[in-house]
Amino acid sequence: MLQICSGKLFKNTVEYRNQLRGLIYTNLQFGFGREERLDTEAGSLLSTSNLGQSNAIVYEIEELIESTGQGAGILSSHGVDPYILDFSSIISFKLNCTASPSYTLTDRLLSNQKGVSTHTIPSKVVKRFFDKNVYCTEDDAERLSQFVKHLIGLERETYLGVMRAIRTYVTGMQRIADDFELAYTLLVASIVSLAQDFDGHKSYWNSYDQRKRRLIDKALSGASNEVSESVRTAILDIEHTSLGRRFRDFSIEHLKPSYFREEAIGVVAPISSYDLPKALANAYQARSQYIHNLRALPSQLTNTMEYSESTKIDNKTWLTIQGLSRLAKHVITEFVQRQVTVDKEEYDYSLEKYGIIQAKMAPEYWVGKSVLYYGSGSQKLEGFLSQIAVLMSGIKGAIITDLSELLSVVEKSIHELKKEDRLPYIALYFIYNLIVSDKDKTENATDFQEKYKIDLMSQSSESLLVNTLFNITPNWNLTEYKNTLIRYFEKRDNRFSFRAPMLIEAGMILRLAENYRVNDELSTAVELVSMAVENCPGHEELRKFEQEFKLESKSIEWQKILLPKVEE
Repeated sequence: MLQICSGKLFKNTVEYRNQLRGLIYTNLQFGFGREERLDTEAGSLLSTSNLGQSNAIVYEIEELIESTGQGAGILSSHGVDPYILDFSSIISFKLNCTASPSYTLTDRLLSNQKGVSTHTIPSKVVKRFFDKNVYCTEDDAERLSQFVKHLIGLERETYLGVMRAIRTYVTGMQRIADDFELAYTLLVASIVSLAQDFDGHKSYWNSYDQRKRRLIDKALSGASNEVSESVRTAILDIEHTSLGRRFRDFSIEHLKPSYFREEAIGVVAPISSYDLPKALANAYQARSQYIHNLRALPSQLTNTMEYSESTKIDNKTWLTIQGLSRLAKHVITEFVQRQVTVDKEEYDYSLEKYGIIQAKMAPEYWVGKSVLYYGSGSQKLEGFLSQIAVLMSGIKGAIITDLSELLSVVEKSIHELKKEDRLPYIALYFIYNLIVSDKDKTENATDFQEKYKIDLMSQSSESLLVNTLFNITPNWNLTEYKNTLIRYFEKRDNRFSFRAPMLIEAGMILRLAENYRVNDELSTAVELVSMAVENCPGHEELRKFEQEFKLESKSIEWQKILLPKVEE
């Protein structure tokens, strides 16, 4: 949001200029001038007029809102929250201090209390970040100002990646107060996120895991070169090849000579250039073991000499949390400084505004549109089924969309549709014309249904759906019927498949259960009733029927069980 507010992404003129203010709670103390004001490209910081020491500073920013004309989408202000959240993270990252718009969080982090699981005072683990007072010098103010200017000037995609890394770094530092493993993992992740997005890595077969590579090469020994190459390429496309190596290479590539020189002055046990690659490999391994196995860090990492940046464990060099935090901060900062900046950029940021969420549009706005496109059959069938389910549930105000115009187009275009769309549209045509009144049916409904009913006789998810809705017993044996139901559940989330509402899915299962009951296969019928209960959790009448059915077999009428009782 800070970059959007700068106006560099605007296509139109500025419509609103809002002066926003908020409080940041921090251990940062100004000490660089009488005015005690720090100006940056993304807002200003002012100390409060408290005679004693205060842990609050004022954040000010001029919010620029782009003109969007009249109508939907007009916004006068986002308020200060999105800006102060990002800016407090930038302060915390660049000035190595605690800063947050949350008083409760800041107070807890600076309380000097031992962590519940760490049993350690956080200010003894890393320098400065958790100190009671952190003094901001003129040099600090200048470094922050220059960093923010360069950060705001980045190309949008790079800016977003950097801000993700900074937020992850700051969150990792904050977690030092209560969870060393999570803190260590997040600090590693702050670099990994940049490495994945911006290292320009291209996977090669020789860089793939050696053990896996040998097994695959052995399996491909009898295949042609063309087939072997296609398989290897496909594997590389879906695998995160050597992410640990990319993390190490990216980190080392973004270390300036000063990291081992000026910045190492006064550091306890700074890591050497020769030891760094192995230490980075160990850090990545620790991150992976925590994510996958919740493996604790070696105790030596959390019980080292105060502020030591490296330690030896079984003759292997490791970065401590102190050492990893300095390295991550250096790498992220150096990455930012190497990126180009632009004054203006064409970029659609509309979905990146604060508070904007994306949600699927209700079917009444699109399901009846007479536009056919590849994949629309299953989408429109699914949308219409959701309306039917609401109607069947007896919810007040439920509606179904008039599909007559759409289905008229389907009638004319059915032979041109690809196979992925053909059957869903046929099913949609049948369902619509079987539930609406005679006056609302499409003009050629009878002829169309007679011509294409054979399509719905084969075993398919669409046929299963139609048979269930209208209580038709298909001409399949029980095994075919059950396999059709299983295939529906296996395929329902695929691109060209549909997913019926939970209520209708339960109906599909119960219809099959009734067929097993009629054929005296009661144990399978009981299993299927239980399956319906577990796929429609919370349905009281269905759960009640399950209990009764286990005690005494009786007819399974899914609509009577699942749908609300109609009062006489």
